[in-house]
Amino acid sequence: MPSHRTMFIRETGGTEDLLKELQRQRLELERQNRELCEARAEVEAGLDKYYQLYDFAPIGYCTVDQAGMVRESNLACAQLLGVDRSRLLNRQLQDWVVHSSLAALSLFFQRIISGEQQATGEILVLDGGGEERHLYLEGASFEAASGEMQYRIAMMDITESRRNSIELEHYRYHLEELVQQRTVQLEQVNERLREQTENLASIYQALHTIGLVVCTLEKGDARIDIFSAGAEQLFGLDQDAVLGQSLALIYPHECRPLLAGQVERWRQGMVMQSFDMTLLRKDGQSFPAVVSIHPFCRQAQGFTKVVGGFRDISELMQVQEKLQDMNNELERRVAARTMELHESNVALTVLLKKREEDRKVLGEQVVSSTSHLVEPLLERLRRTSLSNEQRTLVDILATNIQELTSPFANTLSSMLNRLTPAEIQVANLVKLGKRTKEIAEIMRLSPGTISIHRKNIRRKLELTHQKTNLQTMLSNNG
Repeated sequence: MPSHRTMFIRETGGTEDLLKELQRQRLELERQNRELCEARAEVEAGLDKYYQLYDFAPIGYCTVDQAGMVRESNLACAQLLGVDRSRLLNRQLQDWVVHSSLAALSLFFQRIISGEQQATGEILVLDGGGEERHLYLEGASFEAASGEMQYRIAMMDITESRRNSIELEHYRYHLEELVQQRTVQLEQVNERLREQTENLASIYQALHTIGLVVCTLEKGDARIDIFSAGAEQLFGLDQDAVLGQSLALIYPHECRPLLAGQVERWRQGMVMQSFDMTLLRKDGQSFPAVVSIHPFCRQAQGFTKVVGGFRDISELMQVQEKLQDMNNELERRVAARTMELHESNVALTVLLKKREEDRKVLGEQVVSSTSHLVEPLLERLRRTSLSNEQRTLVDILATNIQELTSPFANTLSSMLNRLTPAEIQVANLVKLGKRTKEIAEIMRLSPGTISIHRKNIRRKLELTHQKTNLQTMLSNNG
């Protein structure tokens, strides 16, 4: 049978083993706790980086629920809608849209709900000055942590582009965005941090048609921190190879000296919005691009970071060159046609002048012939024994011949073209001062018939309901 001392020793040895096991477990828990803290710090740092990229991006982003309520928004989105971000959140997106674009906004939401991978649309909003602004939208739906369907929307201002390319609408740009959801399995952090990280990561990775670059500003230089997939595709450079490199890597050699001055202006907070410049690809090929650069992360000595968006506009430049060539060709053809018309006009002027001279010569011949051949015969006829009626007819014949050879014969002829032969005779007699009864006797018609002819003459000469005397009018124009 074991003694009390032996049993005490055994019990003491078991306690020491238990303490060692507990100490080992405590060290293991402390190690796991450190790993969790490090993982949380890494997630928070990544979240802060993506938050800054999201909030200061040159493109507007917002998250909208199924009721159209804005849940999240970056600064660019609020600026595009012309409202403070504090007023934008928890308000209907349609509150900031022009009434004529509400149908377009509704159709855009329907496309998102239908499950299109790349739903696009355009709307009109009012800026701070009350002027209309064109916004291009792209969006996709996703399921929030609460299970509710929400919509991520990217928007950019295309007002200037719309104004400059109305006649080239079929050449306008379509911003293509492929949404890749980056699932980060961070079970050690809470659900809200994971959801925000996924949202920002998916937006960042979706910018395939725009190169997005984040840089840290140093004295006279900018070092690349983030180089998006769109930037890799645009410049032909790998992200791992350019991290930490100078932004001058994408500048042509002749433009690199300009970077130092630009960095100083960025440090002071200067925004470079939608300006054109020439950039360089990995293969040495230069290309025109539109660039937007926004400083952020302000400290005591100034801003320390910038985010830049780069877009290739080579196709637009080619279209503009073709349009200029077409315009030059059109101007050349117009000039040639103008010269042809000028030459034709000169020839026509010469012909008209010749015709006028011929007409004048012919008129002189007619007047001369009438004076030498017709008037002597009429004078001899007047000296014969004529009745009063015959003498009147001879006087009318002499007057008509004189009218036909007068400089105003064409004016009278153009007026009388509207009249019948009988009405022309009545008009001539009225012009000679004959009354209705006298005209009836000369033409062997009734006075009533002559009155009807006079009414028809006034109507055709547009004298109806006017007090103008018919004889005066015929005399002035004949």
